Amino acid sequence: MIRFTTMAATAALLVGMAPLAACASNNEASAQSAAQQAQTAPPAQAQAQAQAPATTGYTDAQIEAFVAARDQINQMSPGSTPEQQAANQQRIAQILQEAGITPDLYNQILAASQTDQTLNNRIAVAAVGDSFTDAQLQAFIAATTEIQPLNTALSTGTPEEREQAAEQVRNILQRNNLTIETYNGIAAQIRSNPELQARLNALSNSAAAPSAE
Repeated sequence: MIRFTTMAATAALLVGMAPLAACASNNEASAQSAAQQAQTAPPAQAQAQAQAPATTGYTDAQIEAFVAARDQINQMSPGSTPEQQAANQQRIAQILQEAGITPDLYNQILAASQTDQTLNNRIAVAAVGDSFTDAQLQAFIAATTEIQPLNTALSTGTPEEREQAAEQVRNILQRNNLTIETYNGIAAQIRSNPELQARLNALSNSAAAPSAE
């Protein structure tokens, strides 16, 4: 049985973020390309970009705008023809404008999230909020039990071992009906949310009770 403490949460985050960082979508690459093509930005967006730090320290509003844009971009179908790709570029530019984030700022946050765990945690929390059902928490417990043995391979394994472990993590999450965003969002909040930690431990104890009789 897993006890959900600060140490357990740290391990869960390590596993949860590994496959996410390794799987930038084609549409995210398109967003980066759109940023390179953008020549001007609306004054309000340009001001927000100018105020944004180069790497970390982004405001909650900037993180929320990034998540809103990213979610829409990731739902787009990759273009297979030059015409579709051009249409996608236009749609991505529109999504970024509607979210109130410049292409440069979007790409700054995207790039920083690959190496900044704290930023990744904030993105995960912004993506899923802080209200979780018992079913989601039970799925998190089940997934974490399966994922924990993969921690070593994910953190210190060879590139091939890490990719194999990441694929296993994706399969585990899918089998437990969890998205990587929800898994990361729960894991990111365990250390700072005693109520959530208590709920996880209570559900874990309840699940283990029949086998202890």
